[in-house]
Amino acid sequence: MIAKSKYIGITAVALVIAAFFTATQPLRPEMATVSSVFVILFAVPSYWAVVQARGWKRGGTILLLLGMYALIIESSAIHTGFPYGDFIYNDLLGDKVFGLTPWTVAFAYPPILLLSYWAARISVTHRIKHLKNMSTLLVVAGMTALFAMGVDLVLDPAAVELGFWNWETPGLFYEVPLINFAGWLLTGFVGGVIVHSSWGKMMPPKAFAYSGLTILWFWTWINVFQVHIIPALLGFALLFIFFRRIHSKEV
Repeated sequence: MIAKSKYIGITAVALVIAAFFTATQPLRPEMATVSSVFVILFAVPSYWAVVQARGWKRGGTILLLLGMYALIIESSAIHTGFPYGDFIYNDLLGDKVFGLTPWTVAFAYPPILLLSYWAARISVTHRIKHLKNMSTLLVVAGMTALFAMGVDLVLDPAAVELGFWNWETPGLFYEVPLINFAGWLLTGFVGGVIVHSSWGKMMPPKAFAYSGLTILWFWTWINVFQVHIIPALLGFALLFIFFRRIHSKEV
């Protein structure tokens, strides 16, 4: 336990240092490979948890579904403006599938959805036990959507300032348009339905949340170094909520 806590502490400090340099140093297109490696490394803990819990066949299918879902919905938004508004990815996240969406999105979005779904399932299981199957699905998917949008309220302002993507018409929230967050509610809800339907009745393990928590920690600190006060405070608030659930005796 001590060794594990030490490892977590070292990782947390390393991510704060990485966030500092990411936020304060200019990012160039030739750094896309480094960004891609980080995206993959962030995804590994939760992806491994899915495979361990459900096996390579079912777990791999779930991850493939989520990756394809992420690429399809992002490509739709870039091509049509639905559901996130008119935006484009720049050249910092790797090669683009069909010239629209970086392939790394297939690994960047699912960890956030898995974290959000895990938090939703834990909340529903321990607080709303009387719900029937369809009601449970709707509540879990709705809570997944809210958690996912909350994470995006932290992530998007920092990413836009760094130049990972931008909107044709900058919005009111740190240049992010409000339609983007409405889009996250919609896609988070659908994503929650996909995960819940494919995962089954088994309670998702804590490790489901690890990648999403790492991502949230990293981007919260980027907001700190960018002096984005609201996203930074929201990030710490979400981290508190999620960590409290992880350490709850009920989980």
